[in-house]
Amino acid sequence: MINKMIRSGFFLILVSVSACGYQFSSAGKLVGNVTEVNVAMFENESAETGAETIFSNAFIGELVRRSGADVVDKKRAEAFITARITSINIGALTRTSDDEVLERRVTAVVDLKMVTRQGEVLFSVKGFSESDEYSVSHSSVSDDFSRRAAIEKIAVSFAEKMVSRLKDDF
Repeated sequence: MINKMIRSGFFLILVSVSACGYQFSSAGKLVGNVTEVNVAMFENESAETGAETIFSNAFIGELVRRSGADVVDKKRAEAFITARITSINIGALTRTSDDEVLERRVTAVVDLKMVTRQGEVLFSVKGFSESDEYSVSHSSVSDDFSRRAAIEKIAVSFAEKMVSRLKDDF
């Protein structure tokens, strides 16, 4: 009997939550009710080789996961997203008393724009900056791996924030 009451109570809560329009998913429409969008490979003005692929893949993956839009070719697209990595800077964050670098900070700066087929700008951001830190290794291979991991983490964070901003419910 108690089990039945618990199930009934859970069902009532579920029905009332769904009745008020609350959704558990994170999907939402893109600005301008765009349902089909083309995403160009990010331009890379930084000295970091391959950053355009890392940022493009992270952004497209997040867009597919969290928006109601389909990523399509240029012929089918209602809107077009372009982005440019203007810089990726790597600087010393902490040093030893002997001036040896212990940690570095990576900062990426990106511009992103979404325009309709007719050229109307639906969304634009310039100079969006995201950073991450990593510990410096005495091995150049390990240091390169840590730097690349920090850039990947920045790309994912950038993608999450941009997709949230591109959704109508932001």
